[in-house]
Amino acid sequence: MSTENYLQTFKTAIARIYRTHTNGITTVVGAGFLVSDHHLLTCAHVVTEALGIPSNTQEPPIGIIELDFPLIEPKQKLKAKVEFWQPVNPPQIGEDIAGLHLEDVPPTGVSPVQLVTASNYWGHSFRIFGFPQGHDVGVWATGELRDTQATGWIQMEAIKVPGYQVEPGFSGAPVWDESLQGVAGMAIAAEKKREGVRAAFMIPTKVLVQTWSLLNQRVQQPITPQLLSRVQAIKAKELNKRLGILESDFEAVYNQLNYTENAQSRNKLERQLEAIKQDMKKVEAQLNELGHGRN
Repeated sequence: MSTENYLQTFKTAIARIYRTHTNGITTVVGAGFLVSDHHLLTCAHVVTEALGIPSNTQEPPIGIIELDFPLIEPKQKLKAKVEFWQPVNPPQIGEDIAGLHLEDVPPTGVSPVQLVTASNYWGHSFRIFGFPQGHDVGVWATGELRDTQATGWIQMEAIKVPGYQVEPGFSGAPVWDESLQGVAGMAIAAEKKREGVRAAFMIPTKVLVQTWSLLNQRVQQPITPQLLSRVQAIKAKELNKRLGILESDFEAVYNQLNYTENAQSRNKLERQLEAIKQDMKKVEAQLNELGHGRN
């Protein structure tokens, strides 16, 4: 499977989780992601928010959770129930994790994510899709991973300015690791106490798997490129970094195009998209020449 296909699978697996209030109004409370044909992973606090119950609920909730897969079949609501429950219980390792079982058949084209692990995450670029306040359609954020806390969580930092950062609304979202080409963890919390700090945290796959045994069958060793010389490895690293920037630029222009009605402006944006696409193809071709591409 190519890098593009792995990434597309990742996108289809992202779920948007809803809460229906007593007045009938529906709001988005967080994210989740498909980890098997009928199972999803999310945060326990996202589930309690969806059901309108206390965040420290210790017993597995029995209510119905509504969700959809916004990047492949938005607004096709599905129902799920809690199958696995690790309640909010800081500072216990493996807390605030919920496994859901889909009661409905997922839409055609939805596939489970590839879970990957690593011994060192420092400097790995990541991307993530979440639903912060005012953005129920979702936004993308990027940054770099750091290292482990005493809780087992991995620190994440936003390094691009301007741009979205991981904040409330991203909880439960899968974290795509650009280096490992897979989901390295689940977003769990964002820094809210220190102004100007653009940091957040994820539960790494290693902890998720240790907590919920069902995930064992979804973990794969990261697919590594063939052995490169030191010079080739440096070139590959820079090309991958360049490709990540181009992908972010493409998404930004594409999103802008969706909100632009002026014909002249749309034509200009479409030309920009085409130019970025051609640059991406050139970088991918260079990676393939280095033996860093995937078949």
